Amino acid sequence: MGTEPTGRPGRFHEVGFYRSDAEFGALIVPFVEEGVAAGQPVILGYDDRKASLLRSWLHDPGAVSFLADNSLYATPARAIASRWQMFTRLTAAGATQIRMAGDVPHEGNGGRFAGWDRYESAVNTVWDQFPVWSRCLYDATTAAPRVLDIAARTHPRIVLPSGQYLASRQYQDLADFQPLPPDPDPLEDSVPALVMSDPSPGQVRPVLTSIGGGRISDTALEQLMIGVEEAVSNARRHGRPPVTARIWAGSGRILIHVHDTGPGPADPLAGLVPVWARPGQPGGGLWLIHMLGLDAALIRSRDGFTVRLAAGHVA
Repeated sequence: MGTEPTGRPGRFHEVGFYRSDAEFGALIVPFVEEGVAAGQPVILGYDDRKASLLRSWLHDPGAVSFLADNSLYATPARAIASRWQMFTRLTAAGATQIRMAGDVPHEGNGGRFAGWDRYESAVNTVWDQFPVWSRCLYDATTAAPRVLDIAARTHPRIVLPSGQYLASRQYQDLADFQPLPPDPDPLEDSVPALVMSDPSPGQVRPVLTSIGGGRISDTALEQLMIGVEEAVSNARRHGRPPVTARIWAGSGRILIHVHDTGPGPADPLAGLVPVWARPGQPGGGLWLIHMLGLDAALIRSRDGFTVRLAAGHVA
């Protein structure tokens, strides 16, 4: 157990757990005030209630960047891309330490945790070139046990409301981290509307137009077509035949599995990191898929690898 020296720039990814507004304040206020006093950029992403509390607690709330449009935690891939650009701008302007804190979405705070487990693991490496001090705070009274377990496994250290630090005994490096299995989709319990064997990307589009037209919005359908075309292209180029596309159609929702019999990408960051941040690395198609407004999941199983895409609402 120890206390972090102040005024020492570095790269930190830490977690704190609280059970009351008082504990939340003890975890976040000194973190913010120390950053402001040191002239460091401080970026916060909280809901209206927490943001109001912080403005009432902080000595100079105007010195803090409050992101009120949920952009700090949009989707995992979008969050990484937007923050990469933000950190690039701030360091170019002379920042030697950047502080960031916010609520990772999960069902306990009105969001969805799907995909954020991989994000929390990825953060330990993707911003290595930036002096980012990231503090992730979880309400232990509302977060599900699986969310709290992921938080402990993806943060090297834990900060206590007292200001002291503990090394997380459950922490797993990126290479060893085991993400949560994707939540089942209700449509998967039904018979697919269509199964396509070894489809080309061009063959999928008219089929989706026929099946999806009128079920989901035109914008969602177009994004789904782009995503499926990328998934099919990836499976044909990088996977192992045969490639199969299964399409389910429900009331207001379309679900698609693009499956091949290969092992899937070995890179644990696949789909999360911008292609322009990793020149020469594969994975551009999966990253594009994760940047779309779709429910996307990468599923490994004994019989191969599946990209699962869905658009529309869950019945």
